[in-house]
Amino acid sequence: MLIADIMALVAPPVTDLLRRSRTGTPDPQPMFPTIIAVRNDRVVASVSTPRIEATMSAATTLAVGVDPQALVVATEARLDGEQPALTYAVMTRERQARWVLQEVTEGADGVRFSVPVDGGEPTGQGAGTLRVLAEAMGQRPIDVSTVARKDRSGTFGEEPFLAAEQGRVVVDAGTMRTLHERVSEIGGQAIYVARSPEAARTALAAGLPRTCLLGGGSTTDSGVRSG
Repeated sequence: MLIADIMALVAPPVTDLLRRSRTGTPDPQPMFPTIIAVRNDRVVASVSTPRIEATMSAATTLAVGVDPQALVVATEARLDGEQPALTYAVMTRERQARWVLQEVTEGADGVRFSVPVDGGEPTGQGAGTLRVLAEAMGQRPIDVSTVARKDRSGTFGEEPFLAAEQGRVVVDAGTMRTLHERVSEIGGQAIYVARSPEAARTALAAGLPRTCLLGGGSTTDSGVRSG
């Protein structure tokens, strides 16, 4: 998957997240650092927390449990100490990395965003973020073809495992439940974007907290939420 394609999927929901953090409250709030998982050419999950360290702690769990094509960490920043911007640390499963910048302009007519551009070689926290993502994406993901059925009747010859497609959703649900339990204690949020109504029902039946579920195949769902 090309970096440009990943950014085309991730940038719109992130800019919407920042825009919503600036509106609806008398005191605009900063956008939570957010990690986003992309799989099968769509945003499938995100985790947002008030602290970058807590957000980054979700990287390995997402890489192992969700098996993304790419992980992207989006944060607010100040370029040269002044210009507001969004930064994106992008890491693919093949360990292709990119640091992307997107300038933000705030005025009386609202928040506007420039086209994301190559940010060059990151330093400091940016370099550390890419290193953590690379380590996470180096982990072996869970094999979704070995998820045991819970509805077996014991009939001889019955398939003991779920179909891989169903197993995928069950593993996703367990992963997001774990992340939800971890980050909700600090005011964070874990979001799962179901690919279809059927997948949404399967995820809920497998234990996904309803507050984590976004959509069920709707093309209008952004994939991330503000904190």
